[in-house]
Amino acid sequence: MDKQKLLKAGMWMSVTVFIIAIDANLLFIGFNNLRQDSYTVIIIALCLLPVLFFCAFKGIKYLLESIFTS
Repeated sequence: MDKQKLLKAGMWMSVTVFIIAIDANLLFIGFNNLRQDSYTVIIIALCLLPVLFFCAFKGIKYLLESIFTS
């Protein structure tokens, strides 16, 4: 196992978990603000979703590379 790639995978996955927590809170706040016709927070939360998927993809990619390459 390549320890450098495993370390990178851990860092990308930790960023993914951090963004999941932020995005979940922003979505909760955004849907509560829809009652006042305020769409700013929900737009920010929806813009964070591609970043979330990118970080998850990079983390899983590094994890699989560290396990299956010699």
